Amino acid sequence: MEMNRISRLHAVILSLCLVGIQAGVLGREIDMTGHWNDRIALENPHKGWYHHFPDNHINKYVIREDADLLKLPGMDHLYIRLAWAYLEPKEGQFDWEVIDDIIDKWVGHGLGISFRISCKETSTDRVEQQFATPKWVMEAGAKGGFYRSGQQVGPDGPWEPVFDDPVFLEKLENFLRAFAARYDGKPWLRYLDIGSIGDWGEGHTHSGSRKEYSYELRKKHIDLHLKYFKASPLVISDDYVYSLSDDREQKRLRRYIAEQGISYRDDSILVNGYISRNTDTWTVRSPQFFEDVWRTVPTVLELEHYGGVKRQGNWLAKPGSSLAKYGRGKSGADFFRGALGLLHATYIGYHGYAHEWLADNPELTVELLNRCGYWYFLHRVDVPDTLRVGEPCTVRMAWENKGVAPAYNPYELRIRLEGPDTRDFGFDSRNRRWVPGAADPIYIEQYTFVVTEEFRPARYVMKVKLHAPAEKRDVSLALDPSIRDARNYYTVTSVDVAGAR
Repeated sequence: MEMNRISRLHAVILSLCLVGIQAGVLGREIDMTGHWNDRIALENPHKGWYHHFPDNHINKYVIREDADLLKLPGMDHLYIRLAWAYLEPKEGQFDWEVIDDIIDKWVGHGLGISFRISCKETSTDRVEQQFATPKWVMEAGAKGGFYRSGQQVGPDGPWEPVFDDPVFLEKLENFLRAFAARYDGKPWLRYLDIGSIGDWGEGHTHSGSRKEYSYELRKKHIDLHLKYFKASPLVISDDYVYSLSDDREQKRLRRYIAEQGISYRDDSILVNGYISRNTDTWTVRSPQFFEDVWRTVPTVLELEHYGGVKRQGNWLAKPGSSLAKYGRGKSGADFFRGALGLLHATYIGYHGYAHEWLADNPELTVELLNRCGYWYFLHRVDVPDTLRVGEPCTVRMAWENKGVAPAYNPYELRIRLEGPDTRDFGFDSRNRRWVPGAADPIYIEQYTFVVTEEFRPARYVMKVKLHAPAEKRDVSLALDPSIRDARNYYTVTSVDVAGAR
């Protein structure tokens, strides 16, 4: 009986070994951690830095020289935040050149674009600032008034439309129809920020009338954007929801935004007034909004105007500053790091002048670039001792995402055998399931291919890379460039290819 049990055990072991050999799983484990490099800037698709220009005003945050953006590590796109009046100075007459000249130039340099078109500004130094909603809309009968900080002021003040006025909504819809017809679905358009309500398009009227608008009106504005922007992602300020004082309506709007696949941006990191009230959340006032969506759509972080943060002493927590008083020994950079993790942001902005930001923060720029969105580390690669022509080979790879968010686009894994005969094998890497912060952060993936008859028996070099096919760009890994070739493949090991059995 004992011998029979031993024989059966041997048979099971032999069977398992044969299965492993046939699938090409048994072999060597290649430890890649010795090649990790977490200090190099990885300029990858679908993530990174953005630069505000224009920023409300047509000349705000002008790029001093092209190199300021092109040399900033990981610069991904320009964020054009501009009043409607600049683009439709007369009803039905559109001045697209205001933004097209900017778009053509910077898309030509390989950058993307995102938009927020506002209907209310707070300055009056230009007619397009005083009447961010074009003056002809008021003249067509749309209701509104001149307001500052809750008080009605004279006609020299900024004009605020009644955001549910039917004339205003009709003219806004006509503009959105034309705007979407021109720009929706463009490959360079990262997202459209819904900015048709409130001061600077943030969804609140704190600097203006301080009127509150209902869930139904806010939903109507969202639906206007959904109606015409069918292809490009939509983003909305967290203030747009927070401005609803009724908690039930706020939760209802949150659900609707999440159901529609709309994401959030936070415009308020290190705003002076938030430092004392929201210290525990790195000045993020509404982290629960971002918790609703970050697993499925990319979120956006916006620093308070960097120059203002410095003047207030909050970037370096200077004595007497709010951050020195309430920041518990943390710097502005620490708050940026904390907010980045809490928001799970994929796109991040310093909200200032590129040359000033980079001169002050060269190492932080690289650190935050890598941490925003996804950041892929390859732990190990398991390869068979020998690959045999005509038989399946399975390569097992252990991945970790040390960024703050998943990638929202599929990337292709390419395995290259390089030698007397060279060929690539392509796979769905399954990268979208590599979510950071999981209890077990390491994801084991298996990729199986057949060594075809064209391969002559010899010793080959195995290399790997990730590729974003839609963008025709490779995805850099946190591996040292010394093991990367001119085609962005990373060398893993050498393997023997044997002839058919």
